[in-house]
Amino acid sequence: MNVKALARASGFDLCGIARAVPGEEDARLREWLAKGYHGDMRYMERRRDVREILPGCRSVIALGVNYHVPHEPPPGARVSRYAWGEDYHRVLGRMLDIFTARLGEGAPGEGFLACCDTSPVLEKAWAERAGIGWIGKNGCLISPRFGSFVFLAVVLTTLDLPPDPPHPDRCGSCTRCLSSCPTGAFVAPKVIDARKCIPYLTIEQWRPIRERIAPWAFGCDACQDVCPWNRKAKDCGRAEFAPRPGQDAPDLRGWVLMKGPEFRARFQDTALSRPGRRGLARNALAVLGDAAPPDVLDAARQDPSRLVREQAATGTAGASGGDRTS
Repeated sequence: MNVKALARASGFDLCGIARAVPGEEDARLREWLAKGYHGDMRYMERRRDVREILPGCRSVIALGVNYHVPHEPPPGARVSRYAWGEDYHRVLGRMLDIFTARLGEGAPGEGFLACCDTSPVLEKAWAERAGIGWIGKNGCLISPRFGSFVFLAVVLTTLDLPPDPPHPDRCGSCTRCLSSCPTGAFVAPKVIDARKCIPYLTIEQWRPIRERIAPWAFGCDACQDVCPWNRKAKDCGRAEFAPRPGQDAPDLRGWVLMKGPEFRARFQDTALSRPGRRGLARNALAVLGDAAPPDVLDAARQDPSRLVREQAATGTAGASGGDRTS
């Protein structure tokens, strides 16, 4: 059975294989957690040995999908490019269903478990060990073919597959990503204090935002946009990831004023659904800062969500954009 051919036929751009044995990434994770860099992301504490997740697991199949769309959003507020189209969990989920079904047909009686960002698995570490790329100084998996605009997934299996060699680090002496961070979230190369990271602030945590995050209203691509490996990023050619109207450049006023039914109609199948209506409203207010129109502030101060009301009271969080915070 040609696993990599099946992966390509299922829509994946990258595929590599690693042995299901512990690696040094486990110790790095424990150190990162001990320092509290994960903030409120308690699910990071539940990461486990893949052999516990799938008893009898012998191999890990690492998979990657290019999501780069050669599109320049209009000036103004920004959304991370991974959220411009359909939620990648849905897209990769369909591909994983096809892939695991084909694996099962070729190896009846063997076990397969697909994981895509919602299981206690370190996908980036497995992708590096399986040779499809290396973890850059910005903490992203970088593929020499596609840069860092790559979605990752893994399939755990009881099959004993021949492993690929790990990918060497090719960042060299470049530190552009480290100096590009608007909030100074990099503690060291490959070490991020999530509590200062804009994706964490706008998606993962449920408090008012006091850091200067503008123009990023959802996620952040600052450290990827400056990466030399992304200069020649290839067009993914996937309609699912193409920008939807207004999804690449949010209407901040609309985010604050929209009601629940409108939010669900617009964003229920996108990554923007993750923080919910109140999270998007909070983010919009944080980007607007002192420049928020009076009627928007008035509406936010009367919002049913305490989070939105508290953000409206904060008032000065994001107006000056790219300044570094101390």
